[in-house]
Amino acid sequence: MNLSSDMFKKIKSLFIVEDPNSVTGQPESGQSENKGVPSEVTHTQEYDSQATSSRTNGQSDPKFVELLLKAIESNNMEGFDYLEYKNSLKSIESVIPDENVRYKSAFEMAKTMGLTKAKLIESANHYLSVLKSEENKFKDALNNQKTKQIQGRADQLKSVEKSIDDKKKMIEQLTKEIETSTGQLETFRKEINDSMQKIEITNDQFLASFNLVYGQIQEDVQKITSHIH
Repeated sequence: MNLSSDMFKKIKSLFIVEDPNSVTGQPESGQSENKGVPSEVTHTQEYDSQATSSRTNGQSDPKFVELLLKAIESNNMEGFDYLEYKNSLKSIESVIPDENVRYKSAFEMAKTMGLTKAKLIESANHYLSVLKSEENKFKDALNNQKTKQIQGRADQLKSVEKSIDDKKKMIEQLTKEIETSTGQLETFRKEINDSMQKIEITNDQFLASFNLVYGQIQEDVQKITSHIH
């Protein structure tokens, strides 16, 4: 197992990625736990390839959570920072149940590694920025899918409607062709509706996944600010 895989598993273990409303918090069958996405272009293409889905609306999706955590992995800062601090918090969670004491104790350990409160918050904000960048990539991919799957079908729909109007003016022998085109029209309408539903579901999945990870870091920043003086 390479270092990149170990690092991703470590980062993944730091976040609660299971949505209580989802069927499973594990990657779907056949999906690699860590494919590694060091390239920004490749990462954007992964969002593009996942921009439609049949999952339930509003649920986080393991594949999106993994892409977000891979982005954090790819942008992991050098030295002891928020991720290492969060790891320290997790490691003492079972022995120090009091949250206030736990945050302070983990910080005391972190200070021996040269970490300051300012650096801790700065590094946490760095990962929030990474997640916001991923949100922008996803939005670009989603818009790309809208253009490809909806606009193209809408153009076809207009074309078929015109064809039907023209053919209705023709004589009796064109009746069969009109019926064929009418069936085609309904198919395009159904495809547009299906694509719209899938894209809306996917958008809600990403936002739920994004808010799940983003909210945890944001909550940690608030607790760090509150508990550490």
